[in-house]
Amino acid sequence: MPLSFLNPGLLFGAAAAALPVILHFLSRRRVRRESFSDLRFLEQVQSRQARSLGVRRWLLLLLRVLALLAVVAGAAGPRWGGLADASGGGSTLIVIDTSASSGARRGTGTVLDAAVADAAAMIRQLPAGATVQIIVAGSRTEALFGDWLPAGDAAAAALTAVRTDDGGLDFGAVLREAARQAARAPGAPVDLVLIGDLQSLPTDPSWPDAARALLQTRGVRVLLREVSADRGAAGGVVDIRPPGRALRPGETALIAATVVPDQAGQLFTLEIDGRAVAEATSAGPAGSPQAIEFALTVPGPGLHAGWVRKESDTLPADDRRPFVLAVPSRLEVLVVHGPDRPGDGASGRGGWRYPAEALAPGGSAGPFAVTAQSSEVVSTGALTAAGVVVLVDAGPLGRAGQDALSERLRAGGGVLLAAGDPLLADHLRSTQLPALGLPAVAEPRLGEGDGLHARIVDPSHPLFAGLDETARRTVEDIRWRRWFAFAPDDSRVVLELTGGTPLLLEREVGEGRLAVLATHFTFEAGGLSRSPMALPLLQRLVSWLGSGSGRDGAAEAVVGQELRVRPRAGAPAAVLADASALVVTGPVAGAARAADLDWRGTTPVLGTGPADRAGFAVFTSGTDTLGLVAIAVPAAETTEPRDGADRWRRRLADLDLDVAADLSGADPTRLSDALSGRNLAPWAFLLAAALLAAELYVGAAAGRRGGGES
Repeated sequence: MPLSFLNPGLLFGAAAAALPVILHFLSRRRVRRESFSDLRFLEQVQSRQARSLGVRRWLLLLLRVLALLAVVAGAAGPRWGGLADASGGGSTLIVIDTSASSGARRGTGTVLDAAVADAAAMIRQLPAGATVQIIVAGSRTEALFGDWLPAGDAAAAALTAVRTDDGGLDFGAVLREAARQAARAPGAPVDLVLIGDLQSLPTDPSWPDAARALLQTRGVRVLLREVSADRGAAGGVVDIRPPGRALRPGETALIAATVVPDQAGQLFTLEIDGRAVAEATSAGPAGSPQAIEFALTVPGPGLHAGWVRKESDTLPADDRRPFVLAVPSRLEVLVVHGPDRPGDGASGRGGWRYPAEALAPGGSAGPFAVTAQSSEVVSTGALTAAGVVVLVDAGPLGRAGQDALSERLRAGGGVLLAAGDPLLADHLRSTQLPALGLPAVAEPRLGEGDGLHARIVDPSHPLFAGLDETARRTVEDIRWRRWFAFAPDDSRVVLELTGGTPLLLEREVGEGRLAVLATHFTFEAGGLSRSPMALPLLQRLVSWLGSGSGRDGAAEAVVGQELRVRPRAGAPAAVLADASALVVTGPVAGAARAADLDWRGTTPVLGTGPADRAGFAVFTSGTDTLGLVAIAVPAAETTEPRDGADRWRRRLADLDLDVAADLSGADPTRLSDALSGRNLAPWAFLLAAALLAAELYVGAAAGRRGGGES
């Protein structure tokens, strides 16, 4: 209701207004009767005087009664409007956005500084007896106080502990935590005040359930307070994409990045291990995401900490983005082939020696370490340890071998299945293809005459990216004479034969990559082994398949996510055996702390809790570095605009959460007016003083008139 009182019990004091009335009647003059010779003129004067004095006495009485009522009303604490319980029994739940965007500059401070100041002003002005709780919402969404506190200076002073972080705003988590705190609130109703820059958020399917849980608690009213940043140029680094293949030291590679420049032609710098190694300039308009590329010489083997950065702007948090550049010393390749037969010749069963020679010519110690084993003798340990497994007309691997292969694939390894022997059709349909998650379709086909050409479906695919037109044409000139007709399903077709039959398919399985070549490497099956593109094509294919394995020990995450990474390849078994020696340092805790070690089958995984700052988390054991995780600011903090109070009002209305008041733009020192209403006590006392002044004036005038007429 519009008018309320902080101390309604004092209104009983209004009974004191009866005292002037009682005194008025008790002090009425008694009329004395006396004889007089002629009363005509006296009666006329007395009649006029009595009428005049009677009106003034009643006016004086009214002014005294009204003055007393005004004093009583002022003492009772009158307030006009307001949403909170005027008795002070309500509870105020304040949500402060501490996500990365709250670090944007505003005046001499930040958006968070202004939000904290507004919240403190509100808490100090809440009615006596009100309670308050604070929710900070950023990389973590949690209550600031262990329990609800009385409103006042102590609760307001505790806000100095609130800090911005590099995470994003999880509105679903805000609703869930608000429901939990509202259910514990000591008073009702609960006023939920959202304070922040009111940024745009992608819709989450968990919101409706979280909103219903909040509505089921005691009466909750929502209020908004938008705190905007300074108007000015803002941009950042949104994403970084290292090459999707295993890198080799000394080669030239391209690092792609998505950036938002805050000015046309802005310069971005690539740093590796703290040293600037390349620069790139944006070409598109300011304020829009665009792609840029850095050319660099790949450093030596190891895990390298990289940054893409730009000059600082209104929001500094997103002006640098980290990534990990993983350079394996060598990529372990295991060629598994069917047992050789007398008629297979020097190339071996399915021509397995061709890919082995292409990857390591003459057994040289290049970027690939190649081992070949027959499918009859290959061990599960070899399948698990290899970065890439090349299956060339391989026979059955056994249940344990097939499980080890599938596990390595899901954990980030690569698998190339090359099958062209018609005798293996039943094995492919019944075992090999289903085990790899592919349709059980394998029909042998023969090409007429010299065979069929193949067409590159997507020249931008990493297998062909960077090849000139002549090289791509050379690949398409290869003729193929024997193949299997596989069903593409949801796999991507990289090469297809004339007529549309898939020749090379690829797909992602877990964290790894699977490629299927619908033939093998003998000359009878096709001309790949004699093509000048055989060596670069096979090396590219295996490097691309081994990109996941080449990144063992490297991972990317965003602030607020749990950190998980596979230990680097070649980590000593003794190191992993001593879990108590595993340590993680970085923005997770600001200092060294114990790391977790989990096992996914036979694959070890290092982990720890979420980070609240961007940077690098380093997993070590003694002097051994086992993993490096790059932790970045969520891209939405850069690319998503500020929605403002109007759009947030509509968003909340869609969740059946009506906004009771919009506090945006109000004087921070008067924010509490929207909750407790406008204080009318000073006006009540001022009215009482005015009434008393009027009573004195009327009384004095009546005295003068009475004296003059007597």
